Amino acid sequence: MDGSISKLRIVSLPGPDTSGKGGLGGLSSLSASTVLTTLTTKIFEVQINPESISRSFSIKYNEPDTKGTPGTELQFDKVNPEELELRFILDGTGVVAPSTMPSADLIGSVMNQLPAEAQGAYVPIRVAQLQAAVYDFKDESHRTPFLLVQYGKLVFMGLLLNMDINYNLFSPDGIPLRAEITLKIKAYTPFKDSMALLSLLSPDLSRHHMVVAGENILRICDDVYDDEKYYLEVAKANQLTNFRRLQPGTQLILPPIDKTTKK
Repeated sequence: MDGSISKLRIVSLPGPDTSGKGGLGGLSSLSASTVLTTLTTKIFEVQINPESISRSFSIKYNEPDTKGTPGTELQFDKVNPEELELRFILDGTGVVAPSTMPSADLIGSVMNQLPAEAQGAYVPIRVAQLQAAVYDFKDESHRTPFLLVQYGKLVFMGLLLNMDINYNLFSPDGIPLRAEITLKIKAYTPFKDSMALLSLLSPDLSRHHMVVAGENILRICDDVYDDEKYYLEVAKANQLTNFRRLQPGTQLILPPIDKTTKK
């Protein structure tokens, strides 16, 4: 354990390909660029960990229409999808100390570093970021996004049912400085291999690296994994064909590697 505090993370996922042409349905063509785009633009990490997390389980029964008969036996119909409710706060008053931990939520990382006098823009921007990740329609699929929630050992995949925003503190100019967010998500897993997807979007994958001039893949692997022999895994994760010469500015995904299986 590195002693860092786990943050609640909400990931907006690309939908499965149902066209029969391959794609995300089996994850065989979930490219490194798709994963990187998700990691850098569609991840929301909360500023302050949630006030509460509620999980709701229910069962549906059918009751036979036998009027006047007491004690009619209920007939099992189905187990309803689990529902998850998250409550957390966004605070732009400047009282929350900025986090120094690296994060895959790039927008949140930038906003967290704003000086206290500039925090007035925090809540509106972060609310817009959250709405874009969990609520807004995707142009290509004409539907709201699939969501992956990660917090500690909690891993939950589903669709947004409700998003409630309660602004309860304002600046003299009427800009919201604090918002209470409530999200209700219904369990739904559209992917054939959800465990593979969770592996690709695991917290370890939040590590990514921008290539600078003079770097090569062997040196990067030696710095990150303490062994340059993992260069093939990194090249495969990033779909590199010419990995001997890396262009400065290239974003590399650094995948989790089980070193115990390597000799």
